[in-house]
Amino acid sequence: MFKNIQNGIAKIENLICSIGLLVSTTLVFAQVLNRYWLHFEVMWIGDLALYIFVSSYILAIAFTAANKGHIAVEMIQVKVFAGKPWGLRVYLLVMDIISLVVILVFAQPVYKFFLRSIKYPEYGTLVRWFNTSWLVYILFGVVVLSAIHLLYHVFNGIHEIQKKRWEQIEGGNK
Repeated sequence: MFKNIQNGIAKIENLICSIGLLVSTTLVFAQVLNRYWLHFEVMWIGDLALYIFVSSYILAIAFTAANKGHIAVEMIQVKVFAGKPWGLRVYLLVMDIISLVVILVFAQPVYKFFLRSIKYPEYGTLVRWFNTSWLVYILFGVVVLSAIHLLYHVFNGIHEIQKKRWEQIEGGNK
């Protein structure tokens, strides 16, 4: 059940990031056409493209955590734990725990910054009614999503280690 939830959240993150990248690319292309071909620049198109791109880029951090990308240093895995599946599993679990601790340490100031951005919203300079604090909201959401993904990986790693150990115990008794 947890794996399905984890995969579902990752698919939604991937979809949002993909759509965000497509929309921001389209908006930049439209801005270039407007500026250089039609000689009519629409300022908010560039701002909107930037905001969509930045939010997609930030959300990609959580998607990366869901897929265990850029969390561990692969060179250590390859060199030190080649042919040592037990050691590799323990190493990956330790790396996930360290990553989770780092996320949780950063979660506290990000949470305070999030609450402050709700209390004191900041508005754009070109489009005065546009609340730019939503970037802080996305950052907080990414920290929460990354923590959820890493927590899943930690519990999954513990489960895998216990399962392998149980298999070794049962294999030794036969």
